Amino acid sequence: MHSLLSPPGCVVDHIGSDGQKLTLSVRSNSQNAFCPSCQELSHRVHSFYTRAPADLPLGGQPVQLYLLVRRFYCCNAHCEKQTFTEPLPDLLAFRARRTDRLAAAQRSVGVALGGEAGARLSARLAMPTSPDTTLRLVRKTQPAAAATPRVLGVDDWAVRKGRSYGTILVDLEQHQVVDLLPDRTSETLSTWLREHPGVEILTRDRSTEYAKGASEGTPTAQQVADRWHLLLNVRQMLERYLPGVYGRLKQLPNAPAVALESDVSRRMSAYRRTKAEVVASQESREERLARYEEVKRYYQEGKSLSAISQELALNIKTVRRYASAHTFPERSKRTGPSILDPYLVYLKTRHQEGCENASQLWREIQQEGFPGSKRQVLKWMREQRLTPAPTTPGRYVEGVREEKRTAVRKNTGSTTRLPSAKQLAWLFVQEPSTLQKVDAETLSHVR
Repeated sequence: MHSLLSPPGCVVDHIGSDGQKLTLSVRSNSQNAFCPSCQELSHRVHSFYTRAPADLPLGGQPVQLYLLVRRFYCCNAHCEKQTFTEPLPDLLAFRARRTDRLAAAQRSVGVALGGEAGARLSARLAMPTSPDTTLRLVRKTQPAAAATPRVLGVDDWAVRKGRSYGTILVDLEQHQVVDLLPDRTSETLSTWLREHPGVEILTRDRSTEYAKGASEGTPTAQQVADRWHLLLNVRQMLERYLPGVYGRLKQLPNAPAVALESDVSRRMSAYRRTKAEVVASQESREERLARYEEVKRYYQEGKSLSAISQELALNIKTVRRYASAHTFPERSKRTGPSILDPYLVYLKTRHQEGCENASQLWREIQQEGFPGSKRQVLKWMREQRLTPAPTTPGRYVEGVREEKRTAVRKNTGSTTRLPSAKQLAWLFVQEPSTLQKVDAETLSHVR
């Protein structure tokens, strides 16, 4: 039995258990050892001491080794070492706290899951370790030397987005990362390509640095602009162009009517704003309009986009969008998903039954799990109520009724909402066969 449990190069003298882990007292099965400095064989024992490394688990319990280690005298009088510790290369490294086979198992878990998740799984597998140790084992792993790919993909990757970037090299036939370069300069790329000859096809974006590096490093390789970057560049140009003509697109006659969806499971329009919100929105628009006029004035005077950006403390993308716009680019109205959406069917049903008490409806959906506040239900009910609330002051009653009649007339007709410039740019680069009917009609109209 002991022979089955014996670690490599050792014999087991005793096995114990405290209910939490197994303990094995082991010693080397060799009678002598070679000096690591002069390789002289020695059998003269100087002293003993005990090491306590962890080993692979057994029967779902962690295993702790108590390894009796010997120190030997070196028999070579000219050797710089007078004594040395017997090496155990098949079991564990010098000063290691775990055996090589345990480290390999923990390293495999770390490579698959990372530090925190790997440490949690290792604990469940009776190989407890910390996340930092798991990552340290992963970093010590020496990657296998990969063959130079025939088809190489070159792109940049963000070490810190907007600050520092590197270059990622991918084998496009094997779909594997080949190497990561510390920057995205032509010199670094050309040096790597010269050190790894054999690339026949190189795909890249339209960066002049990568083009120069590829031409210098592998002049015989065919350079290809990959499809993803071409589509990205098309969408980016459309996002720059469309805001400038968006005002004219909204004035096109016979805009395609987008029918209101019969599905009441989500809101199709934003809540009406309060007077304070309308005033704040108008002030924000006036500020943006003033900046737009300043950008146009500086641009017509011949200043560069970067100079205008520094002068007005605006992002270069905003300056470019304002400079290329034929009219002031208004912000489009957007309606995103709401936490109230899952409860709209129930609210509609209760409203049709005659309940217009927002507080009561809020209490009912709160019991169903609604996490929001009563204010959201009040906003929704304010738009649904066809008669003024009992608490509405008399001087506002007639105005509320007229407002409700106007809202009903608007909601009963068809809408002609045009997607935002960014949404239009996204639709233009989609596969036509995947577009919904409304989106296809919209694109056909604006073209």
